[in-house]
Amino acid sequence: MKKSSMICAALLVPALLLSGCSFFIFDDSDEMVTADKTISQDTLTKITSHLLDKVPNIRAEKLKLAAGDTKVKLTLSILSSPEPDFTKNDPDYRYHAFYYWVYVNYTTKDKLLKYNTYLVQKDLAEILLYNTETDDFVKVA
Repeated sequence: MKKSSMICAALLVPALLLSGCSFFIFDDSDEMVTADKTISQDTLTKITSHLLDKVPNIRAEKLKLAAGDTKVKLTLSILSSPEPDFTKNDPDYRYHAFYYWVYVNYTTKDKLLKYNTYLVQKDLAEILLYNTETDDFVKVA
């Protein structure tokens, strides 16, 4: 029984590799995920779609980074949802109480090329981008 299983496995692996079903094929399709388990699929779709619609530079940056034959994956990840109970005397209170934090990154199969942090207001009225030079958020939409 062990021998037949080993033979099947030995034949299956080359067959998968030849057919292109490798476990190491890089998927460059866009991905929308959430690290905050309280966010529903509907909310994830609503927030990420709104961000992509209002900030066309996100997809434009992917095209720029994917020059030539480079495959680039765009990932939007909602890190946290608005927390109305966030400490009110904290200087960043409004950012945590009223915004979704969205991490946007561009990767190849080997490395992280670029990333940004966006804040999307819970009523979708405003989108902010973190500016690393000024260490502050600036309005983009």
